[in-house]
Amino acid sequence: MRWRSLGLLTLLLALVVVAYYALERKDAVSESDANRLFYAEEKDVETISIRKGDALIVLKRKGDLSAEQAGGWQLTEPVQTAADSTEVASLLHTLLETGEERRIEETPKSLADYGLDHPSLHLSLALKGGQMLPALLLGDLNPNGRSVYAKRPDKPAVFLVTVKVRIRADKKPDDFRDKTLLALEPNQVTQVELIGKGQPISLIQADGKGWEISKPIKSKADSAVVGQLLWKIKDTRVDAFVDSGPDAKRRYGLERPDLIVELKGAGSVARLLLKKAADPKVGLYAMTEPGANVVTLDAALLTDLAKSPSDFVDRSTPESQSLTGDIEESTR
Repeated sequence: MRWRSLGLLTLLLALVVVAYYALERKDAVSESDANRLFYAEEKDVETISIRKGDALIVLKRKGDLSAEQAGGWQLTEPVQTAADSTEVASLLHTLLETGEERRIEETPKSLADYGLDHPSLHLSLALKGGQMLPALLLGDLNPNGRSVYAKRPDKPAVFLVTVKVRIRADKKPDDFRDKTLLALEPNQVTQVELIGKGQPISLIQADGKGWEISKPIKSKADSAVVGQLLWKIKDTRVDAFVDSGPDAKRRYGLERPDLIVELKGAGSVARLLLKKAADPKVGLYAMTEPGANVVTLDAALLTDLAKSPSDFVDRSTPESQSLTGDIEESTR
């Protein structure tokens, strides 16, 4: 009986310990949730708004997405265009994972002491269905430079949050724009035309035969070289967004570009116009068609794409060696 009673007491003690730690964990989780800046799941956030003075940036999740496309974002203010989903995801992750670091004052006498009389940033999130989460106001950096003074619009208390929140949110609209130059999948391109200062070069992908040069001379093309060209375009990112509108093309010399790259495939046609800028620091002016934005790119892209016909010749056979000389002779 004594062993049975001892076993029962041990079991009861174990249950008490388990219950105690469960309550402690629940309280800790609740306290952590209470300190979070924005309490929501990433998948439920539909809109992020960043106001800085009179300037407003609005990022909105794309609707009707497939599982593969989930997480896509649009910039809707101050312009409507595709957003850099990686940049937006980093911002959203920081906002949802960050909590209040330390309470400074419950009822401050002067918000100006913290830069909160005129907040530097006003951040707000909206969930699916239009539900708005409590907004967050950011003020000055605190003396150690690792935190920012913050408060809620409807509450007097001032507290600290990590400076990462301001670093992620205090950006220009262009910082949130998609920097993709031209959306294309190299394996779906079936025709390439390069129109520069010399003779136009036409490349065609023949079914089961790889790539071929159709102009200025007929020859088998080096598929690796064509592939490198297509991947170079796909991987190129915009340096800066310069201008847009019906007259932008003329203002930046893109009506007479140094190189036109035309890509066809899957029932679509895309053109890339490149013009070397007079200022070497600018690099290249570029425009994609369809499209109306003038952007700048690294000047090295023009060098990489401005190839001669002989650059594309497949040199794997003896016949191609002599053909290369014929091409060079015909294009002089």
